[in-house]
Amino acid sequence: MARVDPSHYDTLLRVRQRQEDLRAQALAVALRDVRAAERERAELAERQRQALAAAGVHARDRFNPDQVRLYYQYERHLARRIDEKDASIHAFRGVAERRREELDEAMKRRRIIEKLKERLERAYAAHRVKQEQTLSDEVATNYAAFARGRGRGNQSP
Repeated sequence: MARVDPSHYDTLLRVRQRQEDLRAQALAVALRDVRAAERERAELAERQRQALAAAGVHARDRFNPDQVRLYYQYERHLARRIDEKDASIHAFRGVAERRREELDEAMKRRRIIEKLKERLERAYAAHRVKQEQTLSDEVATNYAAFARGRGRGNQSP
């Protein structure tokens, strides 16, 4: 049985590695989106805290109902934006989790090809050693037969 040269799997392995790289990049983008949304949410929360503090100062020190009302309206606006940002963070985390699963699957597929290639390399190497041994035995047998034939020829008168 002719053995398959393991180098035939190099192209497939490169394709699988490229697929894994693309999945890793997609995961990195998704994680970047999650971090950006979390930063934006933290900024909104800080602005909300500042608006509440300013509303408190205006309500306590220099009571101006219109100013206080504006600060509370702004705070409610920020609260709605925070809720929206929480929803988008949740969605981004879902996307990131799917990307992570896709990356895991791509890694498994690449490892399968690597293991197959390694197994074929071992089988191919063993087959080559066996072929070389067979060839070496044949050469040795032919040489011994040749030497015996010459030896007989030298002993004849």
